Amino acid sequence: MTAVHLLAVFTSCIFALITTSVDISMLVLTGLTLLSITRSFECIDHATGLLTECRLCGQENPLFTDLIFDCKGGKESFKQSLEGFSSSVVWLIFAAFHLGKAVEITQLGRRLSLLMIKTFGKHTLGLAYAIVFSELLLAPFVPSNTARGGGIVLPVVHSIATTLGSTPNQNPEIGSFLILVGNHANLLSASMYLTGMAANPIVISKANQLFPDIDFGFMTWLQGSIVPALVCAACIPLIIRWSLGLNTNSSSPQKGKHAREGDNVIQHAKIELSKMGPVSLKEWQLCFVLLSCLTMWITSSMTQLDSTLVALLGIVALLHMGTITWKDVSGNTNAWDTLFWLGGFVTIAHQLSDAGASSYLGHKISSTIQHFNLPPVPALAISYFLTTFMFSSLSAHTVAFVGTFLDAGHVLGAHPMMLIAFISYFGALGGCMTNFSTGSAAMYYAPGYVERTRWFKLGFQMAIFYLSIYFTVGVTWWSFLGWL
Repeated sequence: MTAVHLLAVFTSCIFALITTSVDISMLVLTGLTLLSITRSFECIDHATGLLTECRLCGQENPLFTDLIFDCKGGKESFKQSLEGFSSSVVWLIFAAFHLGKAVEITQLGRRLSLLMIKTFGKHTLGLAYAIVFSELLLAPFVPSNTARGGGIVLPVVHSIATTLGSTPNQNPEIGSFLILVGNHANLLSASMYLTGMAANPIVISKANQLFPDIDFGFMTWLQGSIVPALVCAACIPLIIRWSLGLNTNSSSPQKGKHAREGDNVIQHAKIELSKMGPVSLKEWQLCFVLLSCLTMWITSSMTQLDSTLVALLGIVALLHMGTITWKDVSGNTNAWDTLFWLGGFVTIAHQLSDAGASSYLGHKISSTIQHFNLPPVPALAISYFLTTFMFSSLSAHTVAFVGTFLDAGHVLGAHPMMLIAFISYFGALGGCMTNFSTGSAAMYYAPGYVERTRWFKLGFQMAIFYLSIYFTVGVTWWSFLGWL
């Protein structure tokens, strides 16, 4: 009965996420409250040390007729509803949001983007690579791909397009190219880092539960993604240019025109940088803290410092140096909102697993794969990637399917490291297919540079490209790392 209640609340939340505009935190609060009131959680029976349904607390144990279920259903059910809020990965994302807020407040992110444009902006392709590597540079510290793409990078991209004289109605080709590069770079950077997208920790939380011997933390995630992601980063502008038909030999006058436009963009970047003035003390402080955090994350195997503790140390340092204020922290609603809904979904995901609901669905999927004699890891990975097409939120897709697909892989005896890697990286990359998969995609689509049919056509091409790269370059790299 508990499993049925959990599954009903969970599927209702997912359905509401897809079909309504209700805030995700409001849905999670409603779900946790209903589950707690109906005692639809798993409690520990202190008499036997085993898990039992909280609603059965105080009743006779049918397996041991002389015992009753020794637990306090109401109290322990509410305690279980708060379990996910103690997850270290949830707090890592929370801390990373505040580091990202510091990047925004100090304007360090804007300065870095403008510096890259100034350096690489002579040609349109150079601008595209500047956009890609701006995303890759910001992603570890700005864990909301929507905030990163829509709030930091998109304004710069749009500014470049208009500087080049490109609007949706006049000379839209250059603007379309840069907009599409920005969108796909955003998804790639979200897949490259554990802190690249708010929903990424849900994968790790479930993976740690199913495969406790595997530590797939921040550095392991980056270690596995860095080679295939950098290959994709190098190819994205070229593929998009080819898909848009811009990869043609230009006449000399056209080349001259692009050279003049490139000069205009570089000049625009110089003007904006001059308006910003010299690097401020707060920007230097933030650079020091971010580099220190990165160093401690890299050396965590030696220092034994948890990644979340490192991020919190960074926030404490920024607060004491005055780089950010507590008002900045308390007013960062995206961080608090994510802490709430992410912690709530982690709770529900754990309880679904404890109640056996995830295992049941996993068995159904595994039976289908066995029926058709399909190899488990490729079948699960590709299915997980393609199912993002049905969702208007990458977070909702991750929450809905990650537990089920990992459980199915567990049942089939799939290679755990390979399965976790594919599910981790494909959670964000699968969003390439539509213009509604995530908030940043919708924001990039909104200016009107790209027609919907072209967006979907390119999305299909990018999906084939990503799957090809990760099943060739990715698998080869993971083999070299000893993951196979």
